[in-house]
Amino acid sequence: MKKWMLVFLCLFLVACGKEEKAEPKPEMTENGRVAEQYLEKQQYPIVSYEGEYMSTLTLDELTEDRAQNTWGLQSVSPDEYVGKTIYYENFTVKDHPIGEQSPAGQTAVSVMVVDGEVIGGTSFPVTDGSGLGSGYSLSGESFEDIHPDIQEWQKAWNEKYGN
Repeated sequence: MKKWMLVFLCLFLVACGKEEKAEPKPEMTENGRVAEQYLEKQQYPIVSYEGEYMSTLTLDELTEDRAQNTWGLQSVSPDEYVGKTIYYENFTVKDHPIGEQSPAGQTAVSVMVVDGEVIGGTSFPVTDGSGLGSGYSLSGESFEDIHPDIQEWQKAWNEKYGN
């Protein structure tokens, strides 16, 4: 009898177990292919395509810390992109300059595409979550590399876009 109870209990637990479904892989968009070609030209082997996020840039958005961090890492001014839709194409790549900061040697990149052209992007080492921060430019430069006098840059940004 105990044997049958144990078998029944095991079958019950198996039947009630939650089935893990694999997340469907995002389908690469046309802008994703533009970003993919850019990354390949930069010789960053692509591990995976993580999908697309899109946003229309507004002046109000430029007062937010997230926008300041993103645009502070770009070689272009956000001014010419206000009112335009920016597509953020997200990939995981290898052989990136900041890859050594990742235990797996991988880097998460977000390539910014406007009107079918890459305008910049950001990069982060793929970690267990402890390596988060403001990130790096698409080519791996830190905010401090781009803006040696951060206070001066912040003052100019606030005068231009408010805070």
